[in-house]
Amino acid sequence: MDNTQGLLVVGATGAAATRLLERARARPGFAVTGLSRRRPAGAEDWLAADLTDAAALRQALSGRPEITAIVYASRAPHAETGVEDVPANLAMLRNLLDAAEAALPRFRHIHLIQGGKWYGMHLGPFRTPAREDDPRHMPPNFYYDQQDLVAARQAAQPAGRGWSWSASRPNFVLDVAPGRARNMVSTLGAYAAICRELGVPFDFPGRPGAWTALLEVTDATLLAEGVLWMLGEPRTANRAFNLVNGDSFRWCDVWPALAAWFGVPAGRPRPLPMARWMADKTPVWERIRARHDLALPLDAVASWDFADFFLGLDHDVMLSMTAAREAGFTGFVDSWRMFATQIEGYRAARILPPR
Repeated sequence: MDNTQGLLVVGATGAAATRLLERARARPGFAVTGLSRRRPAGAEDWLAADLTDAAALRQALSGRPEITAIVYASRAPHAETGVEDVPANLAMLRNLLDAAEAALPRFRHIHLIQGGKWYGMHLGPFRTPAREDDPRHMPPNFYYDQQDLVAARQAAQPAGRGWSWSASRPNFVLDVAPGRARNMVSTLGAYAAICRELGVPFDFPGRPGAWTALLEVTDATLLAEGVLWMLGEPRTANRAFNLVNGDSFRWCDVWPALAAWFGVPAGRPRPLPMARWMADKTPVWERIRARHDLALPLDAVASWDFADFFLGLDHDVMLSMTAAREAGFTGFVDSWRMFATQIEGYRAARILPPR
C-alpha cells in the first residue's frame, strides 16, 4: 500500500516556504509540489497558478489528484503598515479551498502559516509570552478571517470523511535568501557595510524602547521542521501553535556581537528613520559591490521600510512554546548562533562583503 503523502506548498517562493520544500523533499513519504504565480527557472514538480483566478486554480489542481495535504504560505502584496488586505487575502484562500474540495479527491489537511501579527505585535504592547488562545485584538486582521473561514468549512464536512486544518505562528522568519530584501540579516548587513564604508559607527537606528525590549525570531529551517511535525501529528489537528526559536534577545545585548560579526565598530542608540536616511546610499553600496564583486544591487539586499518596522518595536514580542512542547515538538534554535551562521551564508553567496 502506498502511504506517500502528496504535499502542495502554496506561495512556494516565499520566505516561509523555501526551506519547507527543501526539507519535505528530503524526507521519505512526501511527494512535494510547489505552487506560485510563476514557475521559477529550473523548478521541478511545480504548478504555476494565480490564487486570484478561481477557474485557473481549479484547473491546475485537477492534474494533481494525488495531493493530500496543502501548506498555505501565501499573502497578498502589502506595505510595512502592519495592517494587511483582508478581502484579498481571504479571497485567495477561499479560491484555494474551493479548488481543493472540487479537484483533489484525496485532500485531507490544510496548514496555514500565520505569524506574530495574530497577537497584534504590530499595533503595540500585548500580553507576553503570547499563548494561542489569547483574546483577539480589534480587527482588521486577515489571519482571523482566514482561520475562521477554514474552521467553519472544516466543521461543515461530513464526520469521518472530511479534512482537518492546522496553523503555525512563527515570528520574523529568518533565512539565507539571496534576492529577498525583506530579510532581517541581509538588511542589517547592508546597513553595517555602508556604515563601515562611510567610517561611521554601527549605531542602533530604532526607537529608544526597542533597544531593551525582548524579541523572538524563527529560523526558517525550524519552521519547516515544525510544519512537517504538525502534518504528521494527530494532536495538532484543528489547532494553531506558536513556532519560534525558543529563546529571546534584546538588541542592546546582541548589537555589539552583530557589529563584531559585520566588522564595524558598535555604536549607540540613535533613532534614525532608515527609509529616509538610507534613500541616497545606493552609490555607497555600489562602491562596496564593485570592490568585493557582490552579486546584487542594494534594493535586492535591504528593505529600509522593513528595518524601520522590526527596529521600531519598542515593546516585548514573545510567543509561548508551551502548547507545542506539550504536543511533542522539541525543536529549538540558538538565535545568536543563527545570526552568525546566516551572516556567513550571505557572505558565501556574495551578497554581503567579507569582514
